[in-house]
Amino acid sequence: MSLTIDVKGIKAYGKHGVYKAEKEKEQLFIIDVKLLINQDKEVINNIHRDNLNETINYEKVVETVINIVKQESFNLIETLAFSLIDKLRDQKINEISVTVHKPETELSKFTDDISVTVSEKSK
Repeated sequence: MSLTIDVKGIKAYGKHGVYKAEKEKEQLFIIDVKLLINQDKEVINNIHRDNLNETINYEKVVETVINIVKQESFNLIETLAFSLIDKLRDQKINEISVTVHKPETELSKFTDDISVTVSEKSK
């Protein structure tokens, strides 16, 4: 049995980028988070109890993402993605993947979206 939680399209505004204007004016970032829940029998059995405390609270995922995007500032969206993974880590998660979309860039006249994805498996 497997359990995957997808939280897609989290909209957050922040100041990330290498250009001065990107550091001064907030831009839209769209974040997708994919969590593969630990296959440990105890974790799966606890989730079957239908108790929010036994799984991952999606509201906290969204709040964490929005707060980091808003409060931190990175030159690279890759670094932002790594930071999000660091903050979202949980013992119930076996694998996590974060995609950071930056739809409004200097390249917007040539592209629909620029994004990076960072994934991590627990050991």
